[in-house]
Amino acid sequence: MSDPKPDSTSIQVIGRMFSLLETLAHEGDAISLKSISEQTGLHPSTAHRILNDLAVGGLVERSGPGAYRLGIRLLTLGNLVKSRLDVRELAVRPMQELHRMTGHPVSLFVRHEDEALCVERTVTERSGVQVTRVMGLRLPLTGCAAGKVLLLNESAVVLRALCAAQGTRYELVQTELGMVRQSGLAMDSESADPQLQVIVTPVHDDLGGVVASLALNVSHLNSVPPEWQDALKASAQRVSTLLGWQHAASA
Repeated sequence: MSDPKPDSTSIQVIGRMFSLLETLAHEGDAISLKSISEQTGLHPSTAHRILNDLAVGGLVERSGPGAYRLGIRLLTLGNLVKSRLDVRELAVRPMQELHRMTGHPVSLFVRHEDEALCVERTVTERSGVQVTRVMGLRLPLTGCAAGKVLLLNESAVVLRALCAAQGTRYELVQTELGMVRQSGLAMDSESADPQLQVIVTPVHDDLGGVVASLALNVSHLNSVPPEWQDALKASAQRVSTLLGWQHAASA
């Protein structure tokens, strides 16, 4: 038995509901029914009826007479979705595609205490480019490009303490982080693997924090064409977008 066709009226109502939620999200604070009606193009009575239905479900809250804002239930639902996001799983396809394009391995690093931990790396197999879990490679955060990228959001106090503990010059690391913020890339000619050198870019979460670094492993940094650099940044932005980072979509 085939599924019944969706009712056009129901689809229209859903579309209006999304429009109302987007308007409330864009404003951030409480907004009057009149303003909501003007921004969505909906008649005030129509907007009022749908907003009341959304309020019953906790997706919208009334804030004084004739004013509305997003409801707390959206935060609960959003946190539920966020808890299910795994940067390692989301990065698999972009890493594979970048490897196919460049012909070079791609690694994913996350922070573990004071170290950059490589958790994923692409390899070429008969069945194609695969991503394998790598848990053995650990590098000091201040001593490699992948680690320094993970420190982009760190405070000066913590950064200075890390540099002192790991024997790196604070001023040098600060300068390198400034260059990363400008270009979106970090380069490391002293890889743990003497056969490889690394070019790295950050992966952001929904709040803009750096949660991982994506690294392209090449034989020589001078052999990295601009299109590979752009592709590396685009791959990281894809993962960031999946994690909810809005700026990635417009970067």
